[in-house]
Amino acid sequence: MRSSKQGGNHPITPHVLMGMMKHSLMLLFAVGVLGVSVSLAQNEDAVMKLRLAQSFEQNGDWERAVAQYEALFLANPQNIVYFEGLRRGYTQLKQYDKAIDLIQYWISRQQRNPSLLSELGGVYYLKGDESKADSLWRFVIKTDPKNHSLYRIVASKLMEFRLYDRAIQLFLEARTSTGSNELFVDDLAMLYTAFQQYDEATREYISLLITRPDQLSSIQSRMSMMVTRPEALTAARRVVEAEMARRKESVPLLRLAAWLSMESKEYDAALDQYRNIDRLANAGGNELFTFGQEATQEHEYAAAAKAFQEIIEQYPRSAKLPYARFGYARAREEVAAASDSSGSPGRNILPTWPVSETLQGYNGVIQLYEAIIADYAGSEFAAQSYFRLGVVKQERLFDLDGALAAYGKVRSLQLNHPFAFEASLRIGQVWTAKNNLPAARQEYGKLLGNRDPEMRNHAIVALAELDYYEASFDSAAAKLQVFTSSTSNDLANNALQFLYFIQENRFANMDALAAFARADLMMRQRKYSEALAQFEDCIKRFPDALVVDDATMNMAELKLLLGRTAEALELFQAVAIMPLSILSDRAQLRIGEVYEMILKNKEKAIEAYEQLLTRFAHSMYLEKARLRIRMLRGDVL
Repeated sequence: MRSSKQGGNHPITPHVLMGMMKHSLMLLFAVGVLGVSVSLAQNEDAVMKLRLAQSFEQNGDWERAVAQYEALFLANPQNIVYFEGLRRGYTQLKQYDKAIDLIQYWISRQQRNPSLLSELGGVYYLKGDESKADSLWRFVIKTDPKNHSLYRIVASKLMEFRLYDRAIQLFLEARTSTGSNELFVDDLAMLYTAFQQYDEATREYISLLITRPDQLSSIQSRMSMMVTRPEALTAARRVVEAEMARRKESVPLLRLAAWLSMESKEYDAALDQYRNIDRLANAGGNELFTFGQEATQEHEYAAAAKAFQEIIEQYPRSAKLPYARFGYARAREEVAAASDSSGSPGRNILPTWPVSETLQGYNGVIQLYEAIIADYAGSEFAAQSYFRLGVVKQERLFDLDGALAAYGKVRSLQLNHPFAFEASLRIGQVWTAKNNLPAARQEYGKLLGNRDPEMRNHAIVALAELDYYEASFDSAAAKLQVFTSSTSNDLANNALQFLYFIQENRFANMDALAAFARADLMMRQRKYSEALAQFEDCIKRFPDALVVDDATMNMAELKLLLGRTAEALELFQAVAIMPLSILSDRAQLRIGEVYEMILKNKEKAIEAYEQLLTRFAHSMYLEKARLRIRMLRGDVL
């Protein structure tokens, strides 16, 4: 191997070559470091200018923002962030010619970019040259008339300028050009809704449903906002019914129709539609069961009862039969409860009608539960039926011995089931109603060791209530203190209200509070005449006590229960005009409810509700009063 010689230099050996490479690399590294340092310095300067420009933009100082964006763009015209910022600035400052030149520069670099062309059309539109704008938008579409994304690009710009009618027309043209009628359903439905063209909007959703029945839930979700308007709901139902006349056995359409019927609170119509769905799908009652569950969730118990009854009668071998039987019994129970409910307030459970009338209404319900117990002995259905029997006998019939027996059966069948724990809680309530407070305390005490914190909290409140009845107010308050760090649920909120009631009144007048508590216990035990006399005595003995308004409210409720409606109204009215009572708005609401639900005097009821709106501007009952007024006037379905 021969060495090459240049000007007397030594031959390049591997060792020399390595040294030369090291020297070159060091030189390159030095140059590189210098270049990177300059680049980093430039980048840091650009970042600072960009942040400054964005800050000006956020504050609406467009002139100063544009000055920064211009400097950045001149230094780096390929940066899209600088370009967009400068375009926004020129547009905001109405410097449309500058914006046009800027966009055209970028278009020259990105030939036929549809988004840039559409943006350019938007600037011409803002400038007032609508003809030029339209030409550019049309040009975008013409570049590829079958490309549906181009239509969306232009339509978004049209909608930005609220050119909704033109956007609709463009979407319809897209369907013709592409040959696809499934395109832009959401867009068109939204635009039709904005124009209050609810028939057309519904037709869009129907067209999607016919081709994509799996999209029913999504379609219902999209329509849900539209049909909050009564006129939209009416139009939607009309269009769907007309389409069903053409497609008589379309299950997806029937499902949509049933949903719209339920949105209209027309549950009988929805049930008819579910009957057809069940038949067409050969569902063997499963679709009827679904309707029954949905109606129950909406508290439409009469409609739910019909559905469950049909399953029982028509599908006796259905796997859903025991569920349907229990659902039917529960629905019938709620229907009976609605017929004898007065909506009495407070912690006490009070009936409206004489027990003899109530018993007549609940006889059928009791028989239904007893039949389930007999047919499904030892099962969870039996345990649930025993529990419901206990509730009916405790709350509705005040058959305390019968309630104790039923709750005891629950515990024997489901020892560690949540029903058993709730049965224990209710057994304590029954012992309280029977005036056996030590037995009640024993039941509640067992629940303090329960693993469920909610059940423990219920037991704590119940034990505090027993202390209250026995005038051990310090002990009651100490138990309720545990809730001062939590207002996360209704139980905690009610416990805190109870605590504040005790604290406020025990410091103001403990003797008055003790007298009130004795009357309160009698009220819980449904000793109505004795409770009424005790409340009257409390007011006479302590006329200046803080509990006077509470006692007066309870007296009014008791007089309602005893059928002395006129006297009850006088007492409610007395509380309603008490200047410092926190119960005044509640009393005014009760006046309206008495006129509406007991005396059936629509005019007086409306007048009472309107007084609540006028006199109590910050009441928590305002929305309820407004709703009652609208319903009494026929403004809502």
